[in-house]
Amino acid sequence: MTTTNNCQNCNNQFSGEFCNNCGQKRVHRITMAHLGHDMVHAFTHTDKGFFHLLLKLFVKPGVVAREYIAEGKRKRYFTPFQYLIIIGTIAAFVAANSHFLETTTAALGGSDVYSARQLAFMQKINSFQTRYYNFMILLQLPFYAFATRMVYKKHPYNFAELLTLQTFVSAQTTLIGMLIMLSIFVTGKAGGTMILIMVVVIICFQAFAYMQFFAESSFKGFLKATLANIIGIILFILFVMLIVLIYGIVTNSFTSKM
Repeated sequence: MTTTNNCQNCNNQFSGEFCNNCGQKRVHRITMAHLGHDMVHAFTHTDKGFFHLLLKLFVKPGVVAREYIAEGKRKRYFTPFQYLIIIGTIAAFVAANSHFLETTTAALGGSDVYSARQLAFMQKINSFQTRYYNFMILLQLPFYAFATRMVYKKHPYNFAELLTLQTFVSAQTTLIGMLIMLSIFVTGKAGGTMILIMVVVIICFQAFAYMQFFAESSFKGFLKATLANIIGIILFILFVMLIVLIYGIVTNSFTSKM
């Protein structure tokens, strides 16, 4: 005999495990066993798990983004913004505890290269970026998306779709950067060479992702992808410098009145 269930979400009568009207699974009381299963399922499910997306983005970042954005194959992938937030949260913890930005400034010469005023400004930027690391990752998305729109204006993607593309790419480059941060922290090798390697790897990965997404695998495609990334970086850096400058002026003004 078939059991009829009442959907708690839309009040539809259905049989089986899933409501044929809204798709919600038959409700059961939450237990520790079910909670544990749901948590593991979210990260390891073959089609849409966190680790499935993580691995796929290393190999086919542009293909994943195109399937999700242009081909509508969204059920099979972990949500890109959720993925970015998780990666960004972990990366923020690593950046704060490894003192990567401070180490980078020192490795690039510190007081031996920069004046006291320049060094103070760079330290303000480092402090600001470390404090708001998560927010900065999210904030960079529209700048890269805008740069991509400029370079790939002949393609039919709108700004929101390019923003989603950059979400996939930024999440994975954040993960790559975090892994390099950890290697620098563990080995203590924070020289300019390691930092240069980090920058080159990230730019090349972004270019690789764009070339896959826009199906432009030629040398010209590589140059276009690199140009889009460089423009995005420049726009974002200029914006950060402006924000830090305003932040410093406001903070100093407030302190002077105390």
